[in-house]
Amino acid sequence: METKLDVKFLSAARVREAQASLSDFHVFFGTTLLVFLQNDLPINSMAEVALDAENKQHLRKYFRLHPRSDYFFIPFKAKKLDGHWRGPKYASTSLQAINTQAFSDALDHERGTRRWAWRPDFLSALAEHLPPSRRLPLVDFAVWFMREEGWQPTATIQNVVVRFVKTFHLDERVVDRLFEPPPLSSRDKALFSERPVGWEQLIEGYGVPPDVLPESGAILQYLAFEGIGPTKRMSLHPGSRLNIFTGDNGLGKTFLLDIIWWALTREWPDHVARPLKDSATPPTIQFSVSGHSESAKVKAVFDSKLTAWKVPKVSALSGLVIYARVDGSFAIWDPLKRSAPSNQGLVEKTSCVSLTRESVWNGNDETEGLLRDVVRWQTRANESSAFKTFERILQHAKPPDLKEFAVGRPVRVPGWTMEVPTIIHPYGEVPIVYESAGVKRILTLAYLIVWAWEEHRHLAKLQGRREERQMAIIIDEAESHLHPKWQRVLLKSLLQIANDLHEDLSIQYFLATHSPTVLASAEPIWDTDSDRLFHLQLNDFGSVELDELAFEIRGSSDAWLLSPSFDATHPGSTSAEEALAAAKALMDAREPTVKQVRDVTSRLAQYLSPEDPFWLRWVIFANVKGVEI
Repeated sequence: METKLDVKFLSAARVREAQASLSDFHVFFGTTLLVFLQNDLPINSMAEVALDAENKQHLRKYFRLHPRSDYFFIPFKAKKLDGHWRGPKYASTSLQAINTQAFSDALDHERGTRRWAWRPDFLSALAEHLPPSRRLPLVDFAVWFMREEGWQPTATIQNVVVRFVKTFHLDERVVDRLFEPPPLSSRDKALFSERPVGWEQLIEGYGVPPDVLPESGAILQYLAFEGIGPTKRMSLHPGSRLNIFTGDNGLGKTFLLDIIWWALTREWPDHVARPLKDSATPPTIQFSVSGHSESAKVKAVFDSKLTAWKVPKVSALSGLVIYARVDGSFAIWDPLKRSAPSNQGLVEKTSCVSLTRESVWNGNDETEGLLRDVVRWQTRANESSAFKTFERILQHAKPPDLKEFAVGRPVRVPGWTMEVPTIIHPYGEVPIVYESAGVKRILTLAYLIVWAWEEHRHLAKLQGRREERQMAIIIDEAESHLHPKWQRVLLKSLLQIANDLHEDLSIQYFLATHSPTVLASAEPIWDTDSDRLFHLQLNDFGSVELDELAFEIRGSSDAWLLSPSFDATHPGSTSAEEALAAAKALMDAREPTVKQVRDVTSRLAQYLSPEDPFWLRWVIFANVKGVEI
């Protein structure tokens, strides 16, 4: 007796192949024809058939794919503008018109009744509705309609065809006249798999039904693009929490972050990504943004005439997204800004706020700016929660040996017509406008995160909706302007931000860095289940590749500098690296001369620290060769 573990299913790849094949044929052949055959509709003799109800039941069983939708996915031939989704009333509207008008040459029907019959020459009439010199692919029909059935381990494609024929009562005349006969053997080795094909795999590339509201609070689950950027194709499966990207300058880290931003928001932070002129690959971006891992991938295609990306309707919207760009500018995306309140009710508007480095500090039409907002948060009682959150983030971001680092009293400074915040240092209070670039980097990031969250809370309250429980933060060159002491606490402080804002909030991070210190600081907090490390590099053919690297405990910044994440060969100067290379080459030489040993010793003394561990090996080697050190 076979157990459930022995059951197999038609593979997703084979079902998708059948799905594509059906797109050449009229929907009548996959709906009304099969319904009438299954009901044994007579020829030239009227019978009662509730066709609309029967077709609706047929559609629900074989074409209702999305679990949260009443729409039907129709893989058969469709007009370009119509797409493949049909509404709940499709059986009694468009399909009814097809049955009574387009295929009236094959059917007899008494108007206003449920009485139907095949015409005597219905097979010839139906054959006229097929593409020229084509017949219905019997195997592909069988694969599509039998895709959810379980099969014994010894089953073949012939078993699938036989079950389809029996299910829909296809007789020899129908098969011989309308269908292409099945091949003698399976045309591919991947006919079966252990799992049935999922609905998200079947609708991949077709968007979601119109009645499915986007899921909120989603994260980036998958991203791939080709025909754009510095590589022919790139793909990644990011972690749910921390994603770090390393690689040399000019290999596309910033471009990758821009694509990640776009996949989460469908808005570009700056310029639209356009395909390479000499690219032979059709430019596409494929992504999955979802609150769970089993989400259909969405494929966007570049329209060269519109110079824009055409994106099917998505099934999920990300939560808040904050992008800290390397030039000091920021982009912020809030899903609640898609429907913002006005005097006339809810109106559609852009969800993205773009802030230049100057507007982050001085404000624009969207924000008062850091200088005014921080003072307002500090001095107004009803803004105290925002100020406390801002202070907590700053405290987490400071190095542990920095005793004082807090917001002081606002002051007036020459050249400013308003009070500006101050920062308390061990040596006194410094007006924020005079702070170093590194301190300003931390302050602006903390401010924008708090500001975005407070604006989101305000919109949620106005719209009577719950605050988001998911956020994404993208930071380009995360270590920019930061001393190594600050770099060591950066990741830990970022991971604490979620709790600073809301106890139920989760944040997905995407960080590009050139700093081995940042990676060394990740060792005590790294989670192999939710964190990922990626590296961009040139391959032997001069193309850029994105590799996911295993995260290993290396113990120091020097060790990380020598790791595959940075491709360095020595943590010191290039002169020291060259001196070491010369010394190692001499140690491998057959008969090095005393002069050569002395010359290399001189170079090592000039560029190598007296504490360098290499000296131990070199002193022994030099003494053996007659040179005392």
